Amino acid sequence: MHILARITPPSAPRFFFFNLSCKFLSAMPEKRPLQTSQSDTENDSFSVSKKPSTVSIPVSESESVSDLQSTELAVDSSLSKPENPAFSFFATALKNSKYFLAPMAWRILARRYGAQVCFTPMFHAKMFSDKSNRAYFNDMWQTNEHDRPLIVQFCANDPDSFLQAALLVQDSADAVDLNLGCPQHIARRGKYGAYLMDEWVLISKIIETASKNLKIPVTAKIRVYPEIEKTIAYAQMLVKAGAKMLTVHGRLKDQKGHKTGLCDWTKIKAVRDSVDVPVVANGGILYFEDVEYCLKETGANGVMIAESHLYNPTFFNNDVSKTYEVALEYLEICKSVLTKPAYIRAHLFKIFRPCLSTYTEQRSKLASAVTLEEFTSVVLELKAELQKEESNSSFDHNDIQFDSYGYKMLPNWVCQPLVRTQFDPKTSVSKIPLGRTIPPK
Repeated sequence: MHILARITPPSAPRFFFFNLSCKFLSAMPEKRPLQTSQSDTENDSFSVSKKPSTVSIPVSESESVSDLQSTELAVDSSLSKPENPAFSFFATALKNSKYFLAPMAWRILARRYGAQVCFTPMFHAKMFSDKSNRAYFNDMWQTNEHDRPLIVQFCANDPDSFLQAALLVQDSADAVDLNLGCPQHIARRGKYGAYLMDEWVLISKIIETASKNLKIPVTAKIRVYPEIEKTIAYAQMLVKAGAKMLTVHGRLKDQKGHKTGLCDWTKIKAVRDSVDVPVVANGGILYFEDVEYCLKETGANGVMIAESHLYNPTFFNNDVSKTYEVALEYLEICKSVLTKPAYIRAHLFKIFRPCLSTYTEQRSKLASAVTLEEFTSVVLELKAELQKEESNSSFDHNDIQFDSYGYKMLPNWVCQPLVRTQFDPKTSVSKIPLGRTIPPK
């Protein structure tokens, strides 16, 4: 959700990344055992090896893409293997970066706050490469010479459209990514993203074709299966086809919305232990201090943050940031970088999410704003209201408290992640906080 960064000296033990599809550190609390379902321990029919060359591949059965996915990625340099071409790409093209993000104006903001590598939003490969209608390409593709390192993310369900789209951007990017992790309904209707998970032969052909015909690496983002063995076999198939980096989201295809559930890091660790390319862990990261814990539990080379960055663009600063200050800085960037009003509105709604249920008049104004002047006016109104709250508050950013579910208790004017909810199994109606993948301090 998309990725950001600071350069870390070669002697440092860690480095990190960030994206729209695609990084932080502090000591983590006592760890809690990760959940493993019964299906994770059962044997199945998939042949798995420690080497990707021996994987068994099953026979395949034969409106808009999200503009705002942002992702951040933290990388452990101690796990890199310079002799392996995949790790060489990771170290050279991506510059052993610390953090990843997107789209253009948002990427600029992200890089200011530590992003090093960015992913674009997920582009529809067939529409992107359609020579008879360049409107989509002209509308979506936006970069410049300073927007590097950059990974361009596509959804696709046939080898040729993915290759043709990738050829259009390979001179302006450091890698292209096949998104196999999108679980949204639009992906189901279009037969792409996570809804290609059962089409192994097709997926292999898409990656293999691109890998053999591009001068930049191909990477892939995936979700996991209920079975660990099948998840490992899937990852090995992708590497055998030519993927030079895998981003693994530790949730199933159907885990979304109120069914999101906790992220299963044990499956990410299983993939990390079974392939010989960089593996990036995705899911279950809400706060800056969560990253090291995830790296420790998964052994991953990096951690990708998506949704959390949309709600807190200063995630990598590991600081308490005021929503209105961040929003005004973003709008200042939009003055010089052409940005659709819909994109601006969506970002501002996420930044100000904690307070918009209180300030309903400003929420309505934000919903109808279309010009930079109108957006700025609403933000200034919210700033005035929030500063009143601040002046009457005893909040101490040096002594942040946690609630019983493990979430930080932050005031309305502070950038903060979305706290997801789930249906209470006792009532099937009431919603309760989901709880965190890791324990609080």
